[in-house]
Amino acid sequence: MIVFPVNIRENRTMKLTPHPLAIGLLSCLLYTGCTSAPMPIVSDQPSNTIAVASEPTEADEQALPPTVVPFSAETLYSLLVADVALTRQQYQIAMAGYASEAQSTRDARVTEMAFGIARHVQDPDMALQMALLWLEIEPTNGDAHRAMLQAYALLGNAIDALPHAFWVAQNEDDDAILLAVTTIAEGRKEAQIDDLIGAYNRLELSTDQQLIRRLAIAMLLREGGRLEQAESAALAYLQLAPNDQRASLLLAQIYNQQDRSEDAISTLASALENYPNSYKLRLQYARLLTLSNRSKALEQFEMLRVANPYSPEINYLLALLYLDSKMLEPARQLFLILRGDSRFSDDALYHLGGIAESNSDLTTAVDYYRQVVDGSNFLAAASRTIVLLMDDNNLAAAQKYLRETRATAPNQIGRLYELEANLLISQDLPEQALEVLSRGIERRSEDQNLLYARAMIAEQQGDFARAELDLRSIISLDASNAAAMNALGYTMVLHTQRLDEAYDLIQRAYALQPDSAAIIDSMGWVLYKLGETDKALGYLMRAMEMMPDPEIAAHLGEIHWVMGNRKLAFETWHRGLRKTPDHDNIVTTMRRLGASTSEGELPQ
Repeated sequence: MIVFPVNIRENRTMKLTPHPLAIGLLSCLLYTGCTSAPMPIVSDQPSNTIAVASEPTEADEQALPPTVVPFSAETLYSLLVADVALTRQQYQIAMAGYASEAQSTRDARVTEMAFGIARHVQDPDMALQMALLWLEIEPTNGDAHRAMLQAYALLGNAIDALPHAFWVAQNEDDDAILLAVTTIAEGRKEAQIDDLIGAYNRLELSTDQQLIRRLAIAMLLREGGRLEQAESAALAYLQLAPNDQRASLLLAQIYNQQDRSEDAISTLASALENYPNSYKLRLQYARLLTLSNRSKALEQFEMLRVANPYSPEINYLLALLYLDSKMLEPARQLFLILRGDSRFSDDALYHLGGIAESNSDLTTAVDYYRQVVDGSNFLAAASRTIVLLMDDNNLAAAQKYLRETRATAPNQIGRLYELEANLLISQDLPEQALEVLSRGIERRSEDQNLLYARAMIAEQQGDFARAELDLRSIISLDASNAAAMNALGYTMVLHTQRLDEAYDLIQRAYALQPDSAAIIDSMGWVLYKLGETDKALGYLMRAMEMMPDPEIAAHLGEIHWVMGNRKLAFETWHRGLRKTPDHDNIVTTMRRLGASTSEGELPQ
């Protein structure tokens, strides 16, 4: 995604810290309203002090705006409660307090605070309500119009946001805000994008602003998937504004979506000749090169780091490239730096563990892996910790680690119980695995992964009743869980004579996921059991073509056998055995059918 100067969307993970307005608000409001003092949209600049109200000095009184509206004691008390709640990060209480007083006092600054809190907690309805009130109070305040933009961005409503961007562009000479509205359309349906393009075309813009409109429409065409039109629009814009980096970035993005990576790289390389110090151009250029030329990509990221030595993003991407190029020491040095950045700490620790493991320093590797407490690599780190602990056959240590980690990573409890169950299964301890999963389900009764895992182990242990209960629990929680429907239907075929019920379950799963080889195999197998062998053959041949799995080979081979195609049966079975020698289901099937004639050899 191209990043433009004005970004009207907020980072959902940011921490709201008291704004100077919140900190000093009461010292102003204790003796006067603030109806005339212009203030910016609430920001997130940190501060740790709260101003104490004091008697106004003569200088203060001279600095007061000409129109002063005193607040009542009740209003001041309510604002005090809201202000304290804000400093304690009790955002809902603070928002309710500020919003109530904004409506009763119609004070612009109080309304601005209420809007800022609503924006931070991602409450689109309250944000719009406060932005509308602010605009009603100060219809010519550009920040109030920007607040409307942000509120409509939360609502995903680009059409109604556009007039406010137009107002700012016309009154504050901020044309880039017209481009910012296009980000609201990202991920929207094509019909909405068509409406927004129409709205852009209806704007009465100056000559210069009409040029910006061309670029905005090109961006929307790309978002709508009309890449040829987007390309033509971007090229036409570049002819009129050949030095606009934004258009080069957009054109490269369009080419990349068209799988024309060479054209994308060439476009960015040409733009960099004119703007060699452009961070955005070089970063996009480096990223594209990672897909085609790792050594050149490495050079570009090293150049980016020289210019931005303290950028965590650049350091992380460069560290990954070093790692991919087996340059372990420079990668290690960058990951050590990244340990101190909250956004990259867990990933850095995981990769440091991998580097230590590559260097056969297993103690250090375990130490790093155990420090990973969240993120996309959490489970991988936990798995590697278990593997390394089990290298010493230390099952007790591995289980102790998992118990301790569940206590420190509560959001990962379900996955950690699954890991312990898998560990116990690998040690041929299925009963203990079931006990572990049951403890996990006691704590997370609606965890579908835990229920599914327990169902599969119970079925393998011959406890179909337990498996059925767990699978039905999953389906009751998620009526579109095709995996659970398929698993229940298939195990029902294996363990019961309830074939019609099994067929209904598998058919529902097939309707949800018609391209799943596992579900297609189940459909073929239940049809075979129902006596519809010809139909079954078609499903199983399709499943085998999609995924030549030994389980599917066992089923398909049996159908070939009963249909008299013994040569095809042996070919199918042997195909499965080549992938998994001595596969139990294939061997059992062949023995059950007496498939030991000269046409094929029965595995010993």
